[in-house]
Amino acid sequence: MRTVADCLSDPAHAGPLDGATRVGRAADGDRRVAVGLWTDGGRVVRARFRATSCASLIAYAEVACAALEAGLSPAALDAPRLRASLAGVHPGHLVRAELVAAAIHAAALTREDPE
Repeated sequence: MRTVADCLSDPAHAGPLDGATRVGRAADGDRRVAVGLWTDGGRVVRARFRATSCASLIAYAEVACAALEAGLSPAALDAPRLRASLAGVHPGHLVRAELVAAAIHAAALTREDPE
């Protein structure tokens, strides 16, 4: 299981969302996260995120993008699953998982752009 510190030391999935097939966003006050999904035949082949500077928010987005690229369906990625996949989250920041899950679900619901 990855920790918040692991995710912050190497956020491999943080990056631009330009060219994503689908993008979803979620916000709670000044906390914001956007997740871009590149899909092929309905399967996520690449996932990237942009987030405001909150360690827990970044870490949840990192583990979420890794899980999506490993084959987990966006519909199966919810807040409890995210919380179970990350250690070291301050108890007051556990709600950040809901924000990341909301962004992913918003991305999954957007219409793919024909190219």
